[in-house]
Amino acid sequence: MMSVTTFCRILCVSVLCVSVGCTAVPGKYLREAVPNLTFSTLAATPHLYHDRLVLLGAVIVKEEMRDGDLWLHVKNRPLNDNYRPQLPPSPNDHEGGWYWIVVKKHHTLPRSYRHWADMTIVGRVAGADPEGQPLLQLVYARGWGMTSEHDGVWEHTVDANYRAATPPKLIRESDQFQ
Repeated sequence: MMSVTTFCRILCVSVLCVSVGCTAVPGKYLREAVPNLTFSTLAATPHLYHDRLVLLGAVIVKEEMRDGDLWLHVKNRPLNDNYRPQLPPSPNDHEGGWYWIVVKKHHTLPRSYRHWADMTIVGRVAGADPEGQPLLQLVYARGWGMTSEHDGVWEHTVDANYRAATPPKLIRESDQFQ
């Protein structure tokens, strides 16, 4: 027969495993990311966040291959308190803008990523495209599919000394912060 102490220990470990395993974003990224940053603030002043880690929600609209990297054009989805993407309050809401995500080592993405209805993104701000849309280097993604079999997680692992640079084609002459 199991003692009460053993049962309590097993219960505590189980609760901890479930709570840690169900988070949308690992704690290491939550600690490093810019706190409480909204998409509209990032879109208005991406140069202020250059090389900083940010958390955003997204839905993939288009993908392109450029210079061997996968570029995802996404529509922002505001994150709730659990870091799950939500629809903006209205179709014309300023939090429903567009941005680009550059995926290095895209061949390591789960095959199900094309079925992700929503994504929670951790990305490093690399600048803005010529139209002024923010550009992020993907660091971590948590995707939710239409069914649970399409759910997935992806993490870009790199040398700790590596920092993404803005591709030269995207640096505008008028951008004094690059």
